[in-house]
Amino acid sequence: MIKNKITQSIFDLSISAIFILFSMAILKFSLPQGLTTDFLLKGFNLISYIAVALNIFFLISWYFDKDFKFKKKIELPELKDLLLLALPMAPVLDYAVLNSDYLDLFGLLYLFAITLGFTIFFSFIFPLVFSYFASFKTLMISGLALSFTIITMGKISDNPDNFFLDNQFATQFLYLIISFVAVYLLYIFNKKVTYVAVIFFMISGIVVNFLNYSENSVKFIKEDSDRLEKFLDNKNNEIIKKKNIYLMVYESYANLETLNHYGFDNSNHLKFLEKNGFKIYHGIYSNGGLSIESTSRILEINGELSKPGRHYTSGNAFGLNVLKANNYKTIGLFKSHYFFGSAPINWDEYYPEGNAAKYFGKNLINIIFEGEFRFDVFDDFYSYDKYLELKRKYLNSIKNPSLFYTHNSYPGHSGNSGRCASNEKELYFEGMKKANIEMKNDIGNILKNDPDSIIVLLSDHGPYLTKNCRELRDYDVSEIDKYDIQDRYGAFLSIYWPKSISDNKNDIVITQDIFPAILSNITSNPNLFDELKVKRKFFDNFENNTGGVNVFDGIITGGKDLGMPLFDKRTYN
Repeated sequence: MIKNKITQSIFDLSISAIFILFSMAILKFSLPQGLTTDFLLKGFNLISYIAVALNIFFLISWYFDKDFKFKKKIELPELKDLLLLALPMAPVLDYAVLNSDYLDLFGLLYLFAITLGFTIFFSFIFPLVFSYFASFKTLMISGLALSFTIITMGKISDNPDNFFLDNQFATQFLYLIISFVAVYLLYIFNKKVTYVAVIFFMISGIVVNFLNYSENSVKFIKEDSDRLEKFLDNKNNEIIKKKNIYLMVYESYANLETLNHYGFDNSNHLKFLEKNGFKIYHGIYSNGGLSIESTSRILEINGELSKPGRHYTSGNAFGLNVLKANNYKTIGLFKSHYFFGSAPINWDEYYPEGNAAKYFGKNLINIIFEGEFRFDVFDDFYSYDKYLELKRKYLNSIKNPSLFYTHNSYPGHSGNSGRCASNEKELYFEGMKKANIEMKNDIGNILKNDPDSIIVLLSDHGPYLTKNCRELRDYDVSEIDKYDIQDRYGAFLSIYWPKSISDNKNDIVITQDIFPAILSNITSNPNLFDELKVKRKFFDNFENNTGGVNVFDGIITGGKDLGMPLFDKRTYN
């Protein structure tokens, strides 16, 4: 009797291995190309060896167990086993919490419908075919383990510092094996305990992720509802020089000192800018280290925000409202929906139309099954060539008075995986070349059509090319130097002031000084720059980005270069 059980168990495991091979083959050709399909290719080879070994063990056991009989009967699942779906669906709930800014009701339903359907198929429907030969329970647990591993793939790849033996595939395969073994042994021991364990796993995961999300989120202040009214009540704040304003954001474009540290010579491009009347501002940084965190504070002219960043990049910002109150038309041109969230979009004109939630459910499914949380996932639905063409048309046709704001893709930043690619700097240098060409084209179009305008060329933050090419929270603070901080918060800034405006009175230190500088020059309020300027320090999640090191008024307050200027070359004092 014991021999029979051992033989049956080995046979169940061998058929389960074959079932996993079939499942992997199906998934390899049906999922989008990415880290998951790479895992499936390697995993198929390894599982093949395991399947061969298990079948050899079965044949040996069968040889000594003459009473063993094949079941030859399809086995149906038990309804209560559906509770085990909590295991593979746990990471899906995590994704829903972490991406709540993007997901509307339809996107949420789409997310759960696709992942639940995927899990049910590979854990309950497809195993029925193989249950004619082997235990449905073992096949079901195999399907649950595979589904859990596939759906968790993005979270695995997002934490390279936790790779087992510093190997991504070994870590992925361990997830598959450990999840199978844990559920299999628990299920054999006691089904009820297994149900409780997987449900507890799901709930605890949601709680931990929610707490982490809350801890890392910006702490919002109470909104000053009278701020705009108070500003407009001062007659000296009325705009008297109604120049068109162009805010041209180039993604992660580093300034001269930082580029020199990387080994990229950008001096010829800066000479081109100066030759065309642009003033280069050296030593500039942002008080936010990511795109939304930086640009939202530029538009709102504030360091402490009362709403999520996308509320402001959707056109609901103090700086924009001041211009609108002075009969300016605001135009926002973006390469994708990344900068739009659930807030109403209040640019007078904008592209792309709609909001992120309309597309993100499908996007999130793609990145889950690709197995990697790409920072550029929003770009999948848009053509960059179309963005460039729209920008060209706008720059050649804008009427006075207007504010034109745009945010491009180049030069771009690191892959944000937590490990620098072997050619990370080379990729960035190629991006710099593209950005310089795009910038020259933009300048040519504006100056040809609107030479009496204010043109601001800036970046949102640095490219994240030092250390691990991501946040530095796991580094000892003594290892974090000024170049690591420049690399994350440093920014490029160059402004073309028309002949009727001279900006020698304002000490621009951070990109959030841009609106105060512009407004002080087009109104009759001589004190406006000082009234509006934002504190020159980091306001976002710098505890993670730079390991808690901050910068006050251009001076580093912690780390290896404590007390030193962030930049040696500075336009300001």
